[in-house]
Parts: sequence; C-alpha cells; structure tokens
Amino acid sequence: TNTFTFSNPPPSGTVGAFTLELKHDGGSPAWPAAVEWPGGNDPNLTTGKTHLFMFITDDNGARYRGAVLADYTN
Repeated sequence: TNTFTFSNPPPSGTVGAFTLELKHDGGSPAWPAAVEWPGGNDPNLTTGKTHLFMFITDDNGARYRGAVLADYTN
C-alpha cells in the first residue's frame, strides 16, 4: 500500500489541480481523507497497468475531487 499526502494547496477561492501518473504493481493506494471520488468509492485498479489521477481543490485543500483514467498499457 502506498499512502499519498497532498501539500501546499492554493488558498480558498483559488482553483488548484494536478495529475498523478501511477504504474500499479500491486496493493492499494491510500488517499488523503479529503479526496472525494465519483459515487463515493475509491477506483478499482488493475495490477500491471498505468493509471492517471486528476485532483482539483478550491477550498485550501479541505476537499479534493478526484477522477481517474484507468488501465493504460505499461
């Protein structure tokens, strides 16, 4: 399991976003509690694939909305 930490968010009222590329070799990522996923569930990842995660916040990091493009060939 990999635990991710997000730091230095922009101030409230300013939108900040970033993309994370993850080559998934096993285990499960542990996301910060502030991350919200569509439908309220962490994405299921296929081992041996690369996944792109996008995160956006506009409230000084109190909430990050997450999205994923999954299962790219390595």
